[in-house]
Amino acid sequence: MKNTFKMMWVLMLGAGLFTMSSCTDDNEDPEPNGNGDTTETTCYATKVVSTDEDGDDTYEYEYNADNQVVKSTNTYEGDSYITVFEYKDGKLDKAIGDDTDVSQFIYENGGDIPSRINTTFDGEDAYFTVITTENGNITKIENSYYDDSGDAVLEDVTTLTYENGVITRSLTETYDPDSETFETDIDLQDIVLDGKKTPYNGQIAFAFEDGFNVLAILPSNVLSANIVGDDGAGGELKIPYTSTFTYNDNDYPTEFNVSLFTFTTTTKVTYDCK
Repeated sequence: MKNTFKMMWVLMLGAGLFTMSSCTDDNEDPEPNGNGDTTETTCYATKVVSTDEDGDDTYEYEYNADNQVVKSTNTYEGDSYITVFEYKDGKLDKAIGDDTDVSQFIYENGGDIPSRINTTFDGEDAYFTVITTENGNITKIENSYYDDSGDAVLEDVTTLTYENGVITRSLTETYDPDSETFETDIDLQDIVLDGKKTPYNGQIAFAFEDGFNVLAILPSNVLSANIVGDDGAGGELKIPYTSTFTYNDNDYPTEFNVSLFTFTTTTKVTYDCK
């Protein structure tokens, strides 16, 4: 279910996308590791089920020995879409969808965040994403596709704003190549994080699954925000987004409820904690 109901997807991913926790006794307070330090338990999402009035949207994840996501299975309305992730030198190198869609991740200057993602369908160039970072933060994401003539066409741009290193705004604008103008798609402002952990643990694979949505790899979950738009009379309209969370003993969300307009979504996540 990629690139559908975009506004809700963005918010759910930012909130953490969330069966109750499957953690074992490892969830108790960290134990000394023998060097006077403590070892913190990390929880890895293995199953995520989001439920709304249209039914369930389910993601199941598999990991390698380094606890990196190597397989994602998305099931929606009876159809499944499988993505396999490959790594090189500890970094995400390729994402292969249903054996035909291949995305190659390119890194610059030894960074951990890709600067570009090139995607092919059946061996043909399809689209690409350019990612800009400043001071370790992603500040811009530009998505483009190739038209029938093989020319690159800009599709949309997301600009991220930070204050003291903390994200406060995410603005997505759609580009119209005919008029050469931008139209606001989603303007998410006044972002407030909960200070807890997210199930994504900073892994790029989770952001990639929804058009490289940076909100999926934030250090904390989005607790509240405002969607800002035009009220039709020349003024500004703010639509509140709120979420409530249930956490496990390791401060990872196991369930949350998202409210936006009259829409509500309940998401639950199952973890493997170790």
